[in-house]
Amino acid sequence: MRKTLPVVWAVAANSFMENVRNRFFTLFAVFAFAAIYASVLAGVMAVDQEARVLSDFGLALMELTALAYALFNASSVLLREAETKTIYLVFSRPVPRWAYLAGKLAGSLLTSALMLAVMGLMHLLLLKLRGFGVPPAYAWALVGSLLKLGVITSFAYFVSLFSTSAVSTLVISGIFWTAGHFAAETRFLAEQSAGAKSLALKAAIWLIPNLQLFNARDAAGAAAALAPAAFLSAAAWTAGSYLGALWLISRKEF
Repeated sequence: MRKTLPVVWAVAANSFMENVRNRFFTLFAVFAFAAIYASVLAGVMAVDQEARVLSDFGLALMELTALAYALFNASSVLLREAETKTIYLVFSRPVPRWAYLAGKLAGSLLTSALMLAVMGLMHLLLLKLRGFGVPPAYAWALVGSLLKLGVITSFAYFVSLFSTSAVSTLVISGIFWTAGHFAAETRFLAEQSAGAKSLALKAAIWLIPNLQLFNARDAAGAAAALAPAAFLSAAAWTAGSYLGALWLISRKEF
């Protein structure tokens, strides 16, 4: 185990550096700055609620920007390395598949963390220029966004190993992301239904994570931290998706 940890770190560091050097990372960084600037314009029109609009709108745009890049990267990286035969070269060396997959996932999460940190600094600078301080629970809101990105990124890696293309992985992951934000409402509706079909529906619904657990900005007025259930849920879903992806990659002939 200890001998393979440096392998995980090497794969993660290589993946992180590739992501940072990627032209799409630069493109999303430019888009993020433009999007956050747009949030300032929206805040100006809010008048009395300018600070709240600037905070919420900026955090939402940062999350969506990081999500777009994370999904693009997770849906295409394994497919691209298989097409270029890079993955065959990696597995020709003493690199366990679990270490390779863990390194790729860790590299993606490090990239997401960097994106959120850079965009967060830009956002806070814009808030300061408008005469506002750091919003309550701002750091927890960024942590919640990172936890959500961990869940959806690991799921995208899992889907990419049985999906036919990067586009289909993006679509499936996008649906998964959207459904996760309405999981509580969907479960409530399922509880009101009856019959054999509803039992299958209820079982399927519990396979969707409740992403609302990670929305710390919804409780920003009370400066509340994320509940322990959010961390446990993120760990469980990320680990489950990773194990599923590991099972799939172990069955492929690389």
